[in-house]
Amino acid sequence: MDSPIIQEINVKSILSKSNLPVCEYSVNPYVGCTHGCRYCYASFMKRFTGHTEPWGTFLDVKSWPRIKRPETYAGKELFIGSVTDSYLPQEETYQRTRALLLQL
Repeated sequence: MDSPIIQEINVKSILSKSNLPVCEYSVNPYVGCTHGCRYCYASFMKRFTGHTEPWGTFLDVKSWPRIKRPETYAGKELFIGSVTDSYLPQEETYQRTRALLLQL
């Protein structure tokens, strides 16, 4: 098996207003994954990524500007990892979920 393609990407914001009934905002520190579980509900996300590689063979690591006024989100429901695993093995290296939690 080839090594997964891992790249760092910049995004404008890590918080997205959500239409999901379970939360007000969704937060996904990563796009894709490096293991591609057969039962993955998030594999549909590939069509939004521009990746041609099979699901489970790429990971985009998000970097975002510091969250302005994190107190704005106090008491709000945030769904962390709505279409990604927030604690992929690569979290140990990139610590994007940790950075998010520290900023909030």
